[in-house]
Amino acid sequence: MKINPGIIGVVIIAGLSVALVRSCSEASNLQSENDVLRSDNSLQGQVIATQAFNFNRFNQVAEHANRLNSLIDTSTEETVIEYREILRREKTCDLPVPADIAGGLLKYAHRLRASAMHTDSNGPDTADDRAVATNSMTYCQAVLWIKPLLAVIEKGNNNFAGIRQIELERKN
Repeated sequence: MKINPGIIGVVIIAGLSVALVRSCSEASNLQSENDVLRSDNSLQGQVIATQAFNFNRFNQVAEHANRLNSLIDTSTEETVIEYREILRREKTCDLPVPADIAGGLLKYAHRLRASAMHTDSNGPDTADDRAVATNSMTYCQAVLWIKPLLAVIEKGNNNFAGIRQIELERKN
């Protein structure tokens, strides 16, 4: 039996055509996968850039709040010193606040202090290094509490303002 060279040529051409179609299909799939990977890389780059920007912005807002809070602390200390000088000359300074009022205020202060304490007992709480209040309170002691308490509220408001600012920027 004799094989016709034309048939061999057609079979070879058909085989090469099938191989070419498969190769083109694989190249197309590889190109598609490559495009998906490029897109993913681009999206990841955008996410990383956004996170870096947000971290930087959060740090700036926190630093600003800390600077404001330091100024508040300094002003509060100066005011308390000034008040002490004024109150030193007051004759009624040593009069006690009624026991029920003083006890209520002191219990409230101790409860707030206890709720703010860390569970880590390895070191002292550096947030408040003043002496613990006694069980009685004079009018002058009460007056000296006012400015530091208002300063704590103002510092908290500064921190919350920073948080609100960040949230507004994130929404826009």
